[in-house]
Amino acid sequence: MNMFLKTGALGLALAGLAQSGLAKELNLDDLFPRDRLLEINVTIPEEDWDTLRYQRRTRENALPPSRKFQPPPSPYTYVEADVTIEGVTYKKVGIRKKGFIGSQDTTRPSLKVKLDYNKKDQNIGGLRNLTFNNNRQDSSLMSQFMGYQIWDKAGSPGSRCAFAKVTVNGRNLGVYCHVETVREPLLQREFGNDKGTLFEGTVVDFYPEWEGSFERKTGDNKKGREHIVKVINALQGSGGKTFVGGPIPGRAWVPTSGEHDEEWFKPGFDDSEWIAGTNGAGYETQTGFEQLITPKFNFIEQMHNRATSLYLRFPFELESIEHIKATRNLLLRMKCDDGFVAYINGHEVARYHAPENAAWDSTATGSSDDGSNATFASFNIINHRDKFRVGKNLLAIHGMNVSTGSTDFLQVAELQTNEHDYQAAIWDLIDEEAFYQFWALEGLLSFWDGYSGNRNNYFIYLNPETDKFHFLPWGADCLFEKYSRLRVDRRSPRSVRLHGMVARKLYQIPSVRKKYAANMKALMAKHWNEEKLIAETKRIEAMVTPHISDYQWRGIRFEAVREFIRNRRPDVEIEINGEDMPLWPR
Repeated sequence: MNMFLKTGALGLALAGLAQSGLAKELNLDDLFPRDRLLEINVTIPEEDWDTLRYQRRTRENALPPSRKFQPPPSPYTYVEADVTIEGVTYKKVGIRKKGFIGSQDTTRPSLKVKLDYNKKDQNIGGLRNLTFNNNRQDSSLMSQFMGYQIWDKAGSPGSRCAFAKVTVNGRNLGVYCHVETVREPLLQREFGNDKGTLFEGTVVDFYPEWEGSFERKTGDNKKGREHIVKVINALQGSGGKTFVGGPIPGRAWVPTSGEHDEEWFKPGFDDSEWIAGTNGAGYETQTGFEQLITPKFNFIEQMHNRATSLYLRFPFELESIEHIKATRNLLLRMKCDDGFVAYINGHEVARYHAPENAAWDSTATGSSDDGSNATFASFNIINHRDKFRVGKNLLAIHGMNVSTGSTDFLQVAELQTNEHDYQAAIWDLIDEEAFYQFWALEGLLSFWDGYSGNRNNYFIYLNPETDKFHFLPWGADCLFEKYSRLRVDRRSPRSVRLHGMVARKLYQIPSVRKKYAANMKALMAKHWNEEKLIAETKRIEAMVTPHISDYQWRGIRFEAVREFIRNRRPDVEIEINGEDMPLWPR
């Protein structure tokens, strides 16, 4: 009898523990089911929930000028809450809002859960931080769940992902994505080590003197930033010899009609009535470009709220063109906000963010952030070396702004011979095969807000076993859309994205374009089965539909991802099956 009582009491005690969520222990694999939604219940004081959800990023606090030197401080702060995951309750963990500008929501904020907020050693399989994304930018809800899975099957390092039904104080917030936070457990699984340096890139790239802009997450800070500097130097090139640049004299005109559109860029045109000045043209209404604009080429009165085009002519003389004939790289280097078309002796040699038929009143077809625009971007014009001649030459620039109301505008030009082997220098620092796979996956899945699409949403890991950077995707709620939502020229190639500096620099090399196309063909052959992908979208739709909140239903379009899947192959194959991939920028 006593034994029965003891056994019965123990059973009741265990039942009580199980009910309270203390008897069950989760492991990392439990957090990423593929056939159901995680159950996430948050209990939090209402005043703390209001504090959390109304915190917000603005362009001012997210992209301040100081971010060149260090990542801006987060506007989000942790508050305490109890979080129950799959019936297991974690008391007094930290919880905060997360996300950049486009994913913010006060009703359904994305959330970051810090398990070791009060208990230092509390984690799930080594993972201390949990990430729940609200899918606000993904009308299909499938971008992250399917995208990370394709990344994984292709053997490219990345997070795991599961759907989650999130409730806060009993209110259903709808379907979230639980994305594996990029930290030591992921690094150990993907690389076999976690002792390297990990950085997050948020609207940053390898700009000169911007090594402080990357946010270190783990590892040796000094060693990691030194490697970033090496990548910056590799992209800039060494040993370049400028033969046109600096304060070279020229003439400029803000066109008010198309009367000279057929001849202004040719050597024989009479520009004697144009404004005389020196290299460095544009205007700045705030701060940023003012040090790059020379006094006589400041066109704020003529252009701000008035015009979008500027014509520039820089005559120069060459005693010999042997150095141009012999060079490995012939570079037009531009500091440009926002677009341009460049001519040598009346022949077009390069363009960027420019319409096909640029005219006197044309606007730029796209825009990049000021950090990249204020640094030289190189355009290899080696195929146009025959346009130069001994004696008098002319560099003409049609600069274009994205709108008359733009707060700034910039055009600085330079011509340079350069013996730098960009491929060799880059692959000494970045794992070649891994980058091709990462880059081609971003292209195949049309990740318009990733590294190659927008210099955003990525990690770089300095693998101690190779001493090279590996790129990892993040924030993958912007996949499976044919066109970028950013101001990107819709006539640009569909199969590749080139805003990231590493991608842009490499793509100018013919052998790189050939290898990129080969990688894309291999990915499509192995991982782009339209029938299976569409079947997966229907399975997902059936799985998540019962859990979508009333608020979340607005804007949901399951069919959008299926339309993308059906059309992706012809969009890509028309570009990768030719003798050469399309050039962008030309």
